[in-house]
Amino acid sequence: MAQWKSTSKKRRKAAGKAGTATTGASAPVRRDAAGRLHLLLHRDPSGQHHVRLAAPLFQERWQNEVALSAANGALSALQGGVEERAVINLARSAMDATSQLAEGFLARAEQGAVACKAGCDHCCYQSVGVTTAEALTIVDHLRETRSEEQLELLAQYLRVARGRTRALTADQRYAPEFPCPFLIEAQCSIYPVRPLSCRGMNALDAAECRSYLRDPDARAAFLESGVGVRSFMEPIRAFHAVSAGLQLGLSELYGLDMRPLDLTAALHELLSGPTSVVSEWLAGESPLESARGGDSTADVATQRASGVLTR
Repeated sequence: MAQWKSTSKKRRKAAGKAGTATTGASAPVRRDAAGRLHLLLHRDPSGQHHVRLAAPLFQERWQNEVALSAANGALSALQGGVEERAVINLARSAMDATSQLAEGFLARAEQGAVACKAGCDHCCYQSVGVTTAEALTIVDHLRETRSEEQLELLAQYLRVARGRTRALTADQRYAPEFPCPFLIEAQCSIYPVRPLSCRGMNALDAAECRSYLRDPDARAAFLESGVGVRSFMEPIRAFHAVSAGLQLGLSELYGLDMRPLDLTAALHELLSGPTSVVSEWLAGESPLESARGGDSTADVATQRASGVLTR
């Protein structure tokens, strides 16, 4: 199995920058709003720091190892300071790691078992959840690859798309009339930096996906069932493991708001909102509250697919 590769081999030597006490061999890091603790900051005899899981997050041991590696990657990547470029580099590493893990699992699948291929876009018509770190990475890619005029047109398109879907539920968003704003001629136009969740999806039956999306009766029955599309589970669980480690690393170690955002809303805010949004987020504030969405972690089907431990 491919392993998460952190952006640096060095461990954090000044744990105070992570907003936590450093007394003793092991100290807890920042708790979440509910007082829960997922990571423990540990100092080894050499004085270097790394994190451990306070308790397993997932049923599968390998998922916990991947999540822990991702959290330690965050600890290492931001050792020089909580800066935008460091966060983007970390998110790109997370994206690459997720794809490597998924590709490793897919290579073991029986030939022809996985239906997803270029031009198959049936899963691109729904609300997509991203973290701010992923959204910043997508914006960075857009600014590198598109002109100012193209960015302005995209911002206008995102505004319209956000207006059309703002009041809709996740089930209502799952329809042919609400494509991902980055879907162009059945192709993902941000494929190199597509969200982590998109990298984990590998369906087993394209005809089933097409029917659930395009046939109103089949779609209604599918949504009513609460059961997801039949998919190859390991890539999905790889995505959840990497994402969990990334979210915990940045939220518990550095106090950054890593709650899920809606892709369309988040990109609209970052491209059209105040220029202070990024600096406010890096300072531990929540300037993207209006873009919140795409959070299905409490859904039973999502929990079952991800392999997360429920308590």
